[in-house]
Amino acid sequence: MTNTLRKIEQSTQDDQYKAQIKTLYIDHYRRLIHHVMKKGLSHKEAEDIAQEAFVKLLGLEDKGICNYIQAYLYKIATNLSIDKLRRQTRSPVDVSDDLTSHGVNHTSPERSLENQDSLALIKDSLRKLPLKCRQAFVLYKIKGMEYREIAETMQVSESMVRKYVLQAVRSCYQHLTVNS
Repeated sequence: MTNTLRKIEQSTQDDQYKAQIKTLYIDHYRRLIHHVMKKGLSHKEAEDIAQEAFVKLLGLEDKGICNYIQAYLYKIATNLSIDKLRRQTRSPVDVSDDLTSHGVNHTSPERSLENQDSLALIKDSLRKLPLKCRQAFVLYKIKGMEYREIAETMQVSESMVRKYVLQAVRSCYQHLTVNS
């Protein structure tokens, strides 16, 4: 039994409401994770958000939502996803962690220092980009999403996503060449 199912079972909610949420969990947990991943988050982040969405749903006092509880669950998960993406785009630390985790071969201390300097320049360049441009770049280059998926997530055209990514790449390149 998963941690979330345990929380549902241990809840102080009435049995009928708990049963409804348990059924919802069994029927929609995987779909909810997929729904969240389409927003641009990793599988692990999507799992965390799905669990948090069920916990929030379980904690609601308004039993009037029973008629549209599934839609409410997806709305909660979508809002949590948007909040997570906003935090990631606002915080250059998240971008930094993602950039440094994509393995740079440190063959010598000099090369390592050069790589760190280049990475710092790229981070600085990304911080200066407009929010949507930075978000498209991170989703494409760091998260590995396709242009089509990013367009759906950001609610812009695919060609606009391409322009954002190209603008970010050019900005990073210019920043590196000017400061080298």
